[in-house]
Amino acid sequence: MKEIKEQFFDGFKVEAKKTEARKQIGSSHNPIIFNDYDAFIEKFKNKNHLKTTDDCYTPRDVYEAVVEYVSEIYDLTDKVILRPFYPGGDYLNAEYPKNGVVIDNPPFSMFKKICEFYSKTKIPYFLFGPGMTVMSICKFGTAVIINRAIRWENGANVRANFATNLFGDEYIAVTAPTLDKKISMAASQQQTSKLKKYKYPPNHVSVSDLQILTSRGLEIKISREEAVSVSKLDNYKDCFGCRLLVSDNIAKEIKEIKEIKDVIDVHLSQREKYIIDKLNTQTK
Repeated sequence: MKEIKEQFFDGFKVEAKKTEARKQIGSSHNPIIFNDYDAFIEKFKNKNHLKTTDDCYTPRDVYEAVVEYVSEIYDLTDKVILRPFYPGGDYLNAEYPKNGVVIDNPPFSMFKKICEFYSKTKIPYFLFGPGMTVMSICKFGTAVIINRAIRWENGANVRANFATNLFGDEYIAVTAPTLDKKISMAASQQQTSKLKKYKYPPNHVSVSDLQILTSRGLEIKISREEAVSVSKLDNYKDCFGCRLLVSDNIAKEIKEIKEIKDVIDVHLSQREKYIIDKLNTQTK
C-alpha cells in the first residue's frame, strides 16, 4: 500500500508520496499539489515588477472559474489538481501522480514547449495560454478559445485562451462560451468604472476621425471655406483638443470614405484547396 505523508512547504501543507511510490516522470520532490497556492504566491509579489503574464498572478476567482469549467468537461472525481508553475518550480522534473491534472498558468514564453511536454507524456492538462498564438499547440493539443482580456493580479490586461489534451485527439480547436462567461462573472474582472462613449454628429470631425482615414491610406482635403475649428461644443464642453465643424458636403464625403474598408483579398493556393477537398471527403 502506498503511503501518503504530509509535508509543509513555505508555510502551507502539501501531500507528497514517499520516494518508493511510482513516479510518472522525473525524480525531484517538487510539491506541486497545493492546498493554499495563493498564500505561497503572495510571497513573490513585487509591486514594482514588470507587468507580464510570465508570472504567477492569476486571480483566485478566475482560476476557480477555470477549474469549474474543467470539471464540466472532465471528471475530476478522485483527481488532484497540480500547479507546477510557481517561482523556482521545475515542471520537467516534478513528480506527477497518476490521478493528477495540471490546471495552471504557465509562462507564455514557453507555452508551446510546455504543452508539447504534457501531450507527449500523456499528463492531463488544461493551461492558460496566449490570446493570439494559442494555435501553435494544435499539432498535439486542443486550443480552447474565449473572447476576452483577463485582468491579472499585477494589473496587466492581456488576452488569453487555453490549451488542453482533455478532449483527446478528436478536436483541434473548440470555442468555450461557457468558460468565457464564467471568467467574465469573476469579481476581479468587473470594471468599477466604465468610460462613457459618445456618438458625435457627422459634421463634427476629430483628429481620430482623420487618423482612421490616414491608416486606411485614404486621402481627403478639407478647405477652409467648408470648415471651422472649435474647442468645444455647446452641448458638450469636455472635448479634448480642437475639432472641426464641417459643411454637409464634407461630412457626407468623410462618411462615405470611412465606410470604405481597406481590405486585401487573400486567396488559397491549389495545395491548400487540395487539403480542404481532402477534409471534405473525410467528413462525408
